[in-house]
Amino acid sequence: MRLPEEIEHNILELIGMPELKWKSVRAHSKKLNRIRNQMYKLADDFAQSIPSADRYSDAYFAYNFPMNFVKAIVLAKEVNFLYPQLFNNKDTIRILDIGCGEGAGMLGLYYGLRNSIRFMLTGIDTSTQMLKKCKNMTHSLKKGDACVRIKLRRQDVSHGLLKKKINKYNIVIFANSLAEMFTGDNIPVIFIERILKSTDDDSVIIIIEPATKYLSRRLMNLRNEIIRKHKAYVLLPCFHKNECPLMEIRKQKEWCHQSISWQPPDFMKILNQGLNREIDYLKFSYLVISKKEHNRNIDESFPIISHLLKEKGKKKCFLCTPTGRVELVRLNKLTNSSNEKFDKVLKGDIISFTNVLQTNPHYWQITENTQIRILVSKNI
Repeated sequence: MRLPEEIEHNILELIGMPELKWKSVRAHSKKLNRIRNQMYKLADDFAQSIPSADRYSDAYFAYNFPMNFVKAIVLAKEVNFLYPQLFNNKDTIRILDIGCGEGAGMLGLYYGLRNSIRFMLTGIDTSTQMLKKCKNMTHSLKKGDACVRIKLRRQDVSHGLLKKKINKYNIVIFANSLAEMFTGDNIPVIFIERILKSTDDDSVIIIIEPATKYLSRRLMNLRNEIIRKHKAYVLLPCFHKNECPLMEIRKQKEWCHQSISWQPPDFMKILNQGLNREIDYLKFSYLVISKKEHNRNIDESFPIISHLLKEKGKKKCFLCTPTGRVELVRLNKLTNSSNEKFDKVLKGDIISFTNVLQTNPHYWQITENTQIRILVSKNI
């Protein structure tokens, strides 16, 4: 997946380099070096949990907006495929982006679902500077699509209370905002419960967080707390109602996160010169939470929670199942046309299969008669 041209154009306009291309790098060297220096400072502050997006807004915008935007597209498409009933028969999809920043979350959801119907996008943030950038990013969208309405407001909702409204939200998204709202070891379940009160019965809360071990395990803890208290339902990334199987594996060294290959735009590659950041992969952890239980569009399927691993004489990956983490293995000598799709699986894919030999509860082996289907691919 590539960044839409109009989004790339708007980003370059707002960071003051509308004509930035490989052949014009020298002409923009001063501004490029300023943003690169900001990136170093942002990284240092992030490591110390110091919010500084306002202070280094151009660097934050140039790097984080494109990646957060595409992450939201990926999740919008996945939720819509697996749970199409959530958005069926709705005249308008109402999206609330809490801690919206420049609007990457709600705009990504819009682009991922825009073949649907009308949209009402609401962004709230505590930063006037971020809301100004968000307004600039959404300006062309409002002009180009008469079926979109956008509202932006400055508000702090760390207490979980939102303004009462007749038409409740269908999607509430937190795109990298919970890490700033709650700096402790836990995200309060009561906060999620309060947000759910502002949504309709067929709504979802989408939480996207950086893929660090600490923040990912915080989300895993939140998921387990929701399941224990029976106050809501977790639709993704897990397909079961048991506690996360990764929590206690290998002395708490595991964490659930995504790592998806994409095509970063040229301006990000230019900015990355000398920084050498890994920008070819979208790395994040996430949860999709709902008020009530919903049936998936597919049955007997499993998410892949590791990359495809190659070892001598075999390939393997790990699955998340109701009974725990399962190692799925195929010996190279058993490769044939029925199971060859196993060679193409990626972390985050959702697969189904038939005729797998379950050697033990946590070790399943692909046979010559196994048929593999990739139902949802992260190869975007």
